Amino acid sequence: MTQQQVARRLGVTRQAIASAEAAELGDSINMGRLRNLADALDCELQYVLVPRRPLGDMISDQARKRAEQKLERINRSQALEASAVSTSEMIDDLAQELEVNRPSELWDE
Repeated sequence: MTQQQVARRLGVTRQAIASAEAAELGDSINMGRLRNLADALDCELQYVLVPRRPLGDMISDQARKRAEQKLERINRSQALEASAVSTSEMIDDLAQELEVNRPSELWDE
């Protein structure tokens, strides 16, 4: 469909459509304008966020990161008492605990 044809459907000028296309290319188009264009093209606008990798992997990685942070704090305080614990297995256990039982804590910074 040409810009002129879309413009006619929307009741705007061809220049308005060209401007909308330029705004879209420049990542500055707003949702209302996109919705109007979708309607003119007899389309449904769907605004989605698509993960770059599987969500399960993201959750596992974040759980491990949080477990490492928590155990690092514990080991720092215990090192003062000369009783630092071995962390590898503890990190795995805590990461699994966070992932399964306390998922909202994963995203605290």
